Amino acid sequence: MYRALLMAATAAALVIGGAAPATASPPSSVPGAPTSVQVTGTADHAVVSWHRPRSGARVTGWKVVLTPVHRAHSAHRAHRGGTQTDRLPARARSARFDGLRAERTYRLSVRALGHRGAGRVVSVRWTAPEAQPVAQSLYALDASGAVVRFPTSGAGAATTVAADGAGYAADPNGDVYTPSADLTTIVEHPAGGGAARTRASGLHLTADLRSDGAGNLYWADAVSGAIEQLPVGATTARTVLDLGGPAVGPDQRFWTVTPGGRVVVLGGSTTSPYVKGTGVAARSTTLPGSNGVGYPAAVLADDHGDVFVDIRSPGAAGSWAWYELRPGESALTKVEPRLAFEYAAANADGFSLLQSAGWCAAPAEYPISHTGCNVDRSVPEKLVVGPGGTSTTPVSGLTAGSRGPNTGAADAHGDVFVDVDSGPTPGLWRVPAEGGAAQQLSAAQYSRLSVS
Repeated sequence: MYRALLMAATAAALVIGGAAPATASPPSSVPGAPTSVQVTGTADHAVVSWHRPRSGARVTGWKVVLTPVHRAHSAHRAHRGGTQTDRLPARARSARFDGLRAERTYRLSVRALGHRGAGRVVSVRWTAPEAQPVAQSLYALDASGAVVRFPTSGAGAATTVAADGAGYAADPNGDVYTPSADLTTIVEHPAGGGAARTRASGLHLTADLRSDGAGNLYWADAVSGAIEQLPVGATTARTVLDLGGPAVGPDQRFWTVTPGGRVVVLGGSTTSPYVKGTGVAARSTTLPGSNGVGYPAAVLADDHGDVFVDIRSPGAAGSWAWYELRPGESALTKVEPRLAFEYAAANADGFSLLQSAGWCAAPAEYPISHTGCNVDRSVPEKLVVGPGGTSTTPVSGLTAGSRGPNTGAADAHGDVFVDVDSGPTPGLWRVPAEGGAAQQLSAAQYSRLSVS
């Protein structure tokens, strides 16, 4: 469920060039005053709209200005220097201003421009409403590659947002972003439907966009290897993490972005892995085992500086195990109580892990095996690792499928979403934060789960 984009607002004051609307009479050599000026918006943005003047010269453009109103005795005193100005073509009938502050008052002014000068200004005072809690949504790719949105509450039907979503990202408003086929443009798919539009172009994308909780977009630059960010409202990207060039040879990189905007990269070889990030100390680490062996398979992180690394064991055993790299430490600490078929996810506050009750080595599943892998794959509990320590809650109704890191997604509340690819309970599942009965959202298969 995505946030409603517009909330009706009442114009508190209307001023036209210092004269009352009924008596204002601009010269015929310049356009008249715009009419029907209205403002709508939310706690962080405003949209001002208007109609053409009823008289005056031909309009060649518009000047629209947003200015914070200084209120000396207000507890919510607006900061100075926050003026935003837009110059728009004659066909424009609205302008949007982002980066506003909840419960602050602003003046939005519109005036028509002509060949011989500007018409009179119409100004509207508007106060941004109180910020409202945002209901998050679950996003995933279906079997056709389309981006599908589910309510994280588990109640409500799924909605297809974009038809070709390989490497998609989504923001808190419900807008979805995908890379173009030539990997040079980020395409925006509006939450409410409508035509897709260009968000930014001239880029070196890889087919793997990410987003944080504010809606900033991230990707690994295909030329430089650096992690790039496209801030909310911007059209120009900036480098947030320089990795010294693209990955070459044994340097394999796995990366993630936390809801708070921390970028974490796990890279290097199996003998010399490293962790780098924004808000995370760069350091070398060692893989588990007496000889430091294993193969990194995935990385997750929270907003407290904890990094979680999935390691695939060497040889035929076919085990995957999650380890924690705590702030300031270079040694990995195993967080799993046992080997298992499992599913992992992270949110701002920590790491969640769903493990099967039983496990078997991979050779037991080979056709030549005479014993088979007849273990208990039901998931009995959810393990949570956070700043307050480790806790478990009971889970029922879910049975694990194949082995692997099987990374899912978690919302701010702690609900975990996973896709089970095989076994008696295949499909997309929601495990409540408090545990209990797992809820099946769909019997179909989905990949690349995320929450925004």
